[in-house]
Amino acid sequence: MTAPLLAQQLPAPPPRGDAPAGPAPAPGATQAPPAEAPPQPGGLFMWGPLLVMVPLILLLFWQSRSAQKKQQAMISELKKGDRVLTQAGIAGKLIETGERYAKLEIAPGVKIDILKSSLAGKDNAETATAVAEKAEKKS
Repeated sequence: MTAPLLAQQLPAPPPRGDAPAGPAPAPGATQAPPAEAPPQPGGLFMWGPLLVMVPLILLLFWQSRSAQKKQQAMISELKKGDRVLTQAGIAGKLIETGERYAKLEIAPGVKIDILKSSLAGKDNAETATAVAEKAEKKS
């Protein structure tokens, strides 16, 4: 008695992939052509992000190049005997500069070689506050 009850509660099996899902068309009836697919979004939707990104990338390159030029100008103005700061926060007296390296005296008789690109500038009140501001921004 339970078997007939279970059969009444089960849903009908899904149609097979090779059989049409709906009712069969009447013989001799013509089928309507399938509707055309809607056009794909393009134009402004596709070019919009590109039009926004290109100026931003150019702005970033321009800013980095101007900062690099300022850094090179500052390094070229340094001369022997100047008190300088490095980006790591080391203060010392500039002994000599080479093509790639600079030599600093950080204490009497203690000399170190550093990359010229790591020089932050002359050690004065302005430079000290600028280095402190950069350190606060990174934190």
